[in-house]
Amino acid sequence: MPDRRILILDDEPDALSTFQGYFAGFQHGIGYVVETATKGAEAAAALRRGRPDLIVLDVHMKGLDGLALLKQIRAIDKRIPVIVVAGRENGHHVSEALATGVFAYAPKPCDFVQLEHLVGLAFASRASS
Repeated sequence: MPDRRILILDDEPDALSTFQGYFAGFQHGIGYVVETATKGAEAAAALRRGRPDLIVLDVHMKGLDGLALLKQIRAIDKRIPVIVVAGRENGHHVSEALATGVFAYAPKPCDFVQLEHLVGLAFASRASS
């Protein structure tokens, strides 16, 4: 099975590094090519290079409206599964994100066992549709 392309959007470089490390260790029998972006322009460039198989998006980023970015992603391709990550204090953002039809929400800081499970479910549901 070919590698899956994951796009992670987060404004915290340490969080991006942690996400990359965890995706390298996920055990789904496939590899992951992880691309990251900290700014809207970087995210747009990554999307122009090709559609990711999954997007992990922090909806609360400094200098970037994660919800607006999510709506842009949805306008490009509604079929890309999106897992939203956000701190528990951002309940309003999470509610709005869920209303756009994201695949799942994972609270920050992430429980990577839960995230791995959500990633597996996202790919399984995409394969069956």
